[in-house]
Amino acid sequence: MEQSVFSATLGEIHIRRAVIGDEDSILSIMRDAARWLESKGIPQWAAVLTDQGNQLVRHRVKEGFAYLASLDGVPIGTISLSWDDAFGWGEKGMDGIAGYIHGLAVLREYGGNHIGRDLLRWGMDTIKTRKTVVRLDCMAGNPRLCRFYGDMGFTSVGQRALP
Repeated sequence: MEQSVFSATLGEIHIRRAVIGDEDSILSIMRDAARWLESKGIPQWAAVLTDQGNQLVRHRVKEGFAYLASLDGVPIGTISLSWDDAFGWGEKGMDGIAGYIHGLAVLREYGGNHIGRDLLRWGMDTIKTRKTVVRLDCMAGNPRLCRFYGDMGFTSVGQRALP
């Protein structure tokens, strides 16, 4: 199985494409992030705590979009990459020039070690091997996350209400 490795403060982080059977690990990581966000008054990932969230994660794994990051064999983070995004980006999400980052999450107990930043860079680098543009979306009501993405080189192109 192909995997990428990067060094982090805590040791080597291994990233591999998720396979059937990894859904529970990914859901656990994303639910941990969703609960933390909700404790901060940010309902950004509330859907992850529902059956709809379960179905989305299972779809991402089945379609080969989801990746799992592990430290010493323990799953600690996740990210999904896709090659179109009509849901979040509308018609522009089907223009063929971009790759899309979704579902970036790291278990809270590993927060503060720049693992999210490193996963994001890995995702950006992976997309840039196939596309010229990297896109993502985030909740406008999460200023900390918007600032993080800005610090990583992303530029806000506006706001859009999701259906």
